[in-house]
Amino acid sequence: MLGVVQKAPLASTFGDTVSDPAWKHKPSWYQISSADRMISPVNQERMAARLQARKVITLNASHASLASRPVEVAALILEAAGAVAGA
Repeated sequence: MLGVVQKAPLASTFGDTVSDPAWKHKPSWYQISSADRMISPVNQERMAARLQARKVITLNASHASLASRPVEVAALILEAAGAVAGA
């Protein structure tokens, strides 16, 4: 189903320059999908460490973790939103 509704990113996205990425200044939370075959879980761990995520959870899920593990993903999002709203 996702293959039908997802759209490819604009080609210009890959040429855009980001001078001040938000992750350098804003708090982040990260969810790793341990069965992801699109982005290696090892690379996901590196990304989470680089942005100094306040919390990292690992789910036994594929790249489509939002579809296969919606309760856990939503809980992480709600936790992050609550922490930012209370700041």
